[in-house]
Amino acid sequence: MTPATTPAVPPAPWELEPALAERLTGGRWLGGRTPLQLQGAALDSRAVRPGCIFACVRGERVDGHDFAATAVGAGASLVLATRALALPAPVLVVADVAAALLALAGELRRRLAQTRWIAVAGSNGKTTTKALLAAACAGGGALVHATPGNLNNHLGVPLSVLATPADAAYAVIEIGANHPGEVAVLAAAVQPQVGVVTSFGPEHLEGFGGLRGVVESECELLGQLPLGAPAFVGLHGFAVHCRDHGMRLDATISRILELANRQRLALALIDDASHPTGMCEAVPGADQGDGVRLDTPAGSALVGLLGAHNRANAWLAWRTAVAAGVAPSDALRGLARAAPVAGRLVPRRCGAHLLLDDTYNANPASMIAGLRVLAARPGRRLAVLGAMGELGADSEAGHRRVGAEAAALGLSVVAVGAQADGIAAGSRAAGGSAEVADDCADAVRRTRAFLAAGGAATVLVKASRSQRLERVVEGLLAAEAAC
Repeated sequence: MTPATTPAVPPAPWELEPALAERLTGGRWLGGRTPLQLQGAALDSRAVRPGCIFACVRGERVDGHDFAATAVGAGASLVLATRALALPAPVLVVADVAAALLALAGELRRRLAQTRWIAVAGSNGKTTTKALLAAACAGGGALVHATPGNLNNHLGVPLSVLATPADAAYAVIEIGANHPGEVAVLAAAVQPQVGVVTSFGPEHLEGFGGLRGVVESECELLGQLPLGAPAFVGLHGFAVHCRDHGMRLDATISRILELANRQRLALALIDDASHPTGMCEAVPGADQGDGVRLDTPAGSALVGLLGAHNRANAWLAWRTAVAAGVAPSDALRGLARAAPVAGRLVPRRCGAHLLLDDTYNANPASMIAGLRVLAARPGRRLAVLGAMGELGADSEAGHRRVGAEAAALGLSVVAVGAQADGIAAGSRAAGGSAEVADDCADAVRRTRAFLAAGGAATVLVKASRSQRLERVVEGLLAAEAAC
């Protein structure tokens, strides 16, 4: 994917006065009362650079407070902590380090007024759309900063904002959430001028309490946009999710419009097919063998991603970039340079065969999108699928739904691990062919047997991040290299 900010472009330097720091965070300043010159932030002492804010975060295995002295030795100019520390650098003692870091990030964002700020939320496609949007914004040569990787949570968002270069023309910040209220809090610090909600789907249902809660929570972004701001909402595949979760599509769209109208937003609802109400803008273009064709008023481009869902993501990125002030032809030029994000439907050659590495994360919607990409490939096809996390009471039904979709598409399945039994069961119940592998090593063995049984084949490997199915991809590639 076209890079956002490169390591050669440092974060914006800025000055922080102790009294302002205390007012922003509710903390207590320990050290000299002179203003500090700050630049960037880090949670890991190994990532500290001179001028950095070091945030002492307690994790499951380590406590950042134990590494504060090392961070100061590496050049940290300010330490955020929940207790007093004796250090040769100022310490800001706060009740909540993450909240304090977010408050400081919000202050820097306020000062970077010349940057055009864009926020990306949604159930699926956030990281890909963010990267596509960064590519589109950079199409004319502008300096673009974007969230590194998927640092989109209560810690990743402030780190991303604080990493913004002073001369960035555009900042594209990804906002993730797993419970109500989180999008609103994070977006309030980003203060976006343009917003995009990529999709709604069955994700983090334990925290959101169901699909209706997903819609309400992701749409919190709309409430943080200024009056009259441009906003885009993707509805790719949403009609099916509404049906599966007993929700009325028209009523849900009316609710989205109500939320947008509170801010008088210039809202565009975007779907991959014409909607019965006629309110949705269709995604122009078509799937191609090695990418998707995007047709725009500025011309057409082949975007090097696979699947109709990524065509929808590319159209969202183009429309959002143009709304943010990018010349339409420049935005299209940038998208033509895009490549897949690591772990998200990345094609990888394995001898005569093709692996689709989609191992970064999964929920039912993204699983089904990946299966449809696989089904469109020629030759023999195999889906190696692991469990999906955080589905709550919908977990069993969600896994079986994925298996049934694989069977309907005529795909063979290897379900990896006991947690993925529901996928195999759903496939078999729908008349499909499915095996269950004990672990990743067993999945590699079964997949190699499938590949050896005939001509060229395509294999999709996908699961939630916790399942670490990248080990299947690595195992298959290593076995091929050893042959």
